[in-house]
Amino acid sequence: MASNVQAGRERWEDVARDPDPEDLGYELDDWEVIQAQKGDRGHLMFLPDDEDQLREEAFVVADACSVCDVVDRI
Repeated sequence: MASNVQAGRERWEDVARDPDPEDLGYELDDWEVIQAQKGDRGHLMFLPDDEDQLREEAFVVADACSVCDVVDRI
């Protein structure tokens, strides 16, 4: 088991500090962001451009204060 841990650690250390998202298995896609307001609470809806994905319930609704621009966090 120790050899598995060591091998996993070595693979982790070999990964680039800023890997390409596709190297991590992510696929980039364009989604539309819609802002909604109800009272004093704001929400964001993220909808895929591909209508077939939307039919498959591929969407996200998030409280506006829970969402940030990753570029601002670096």
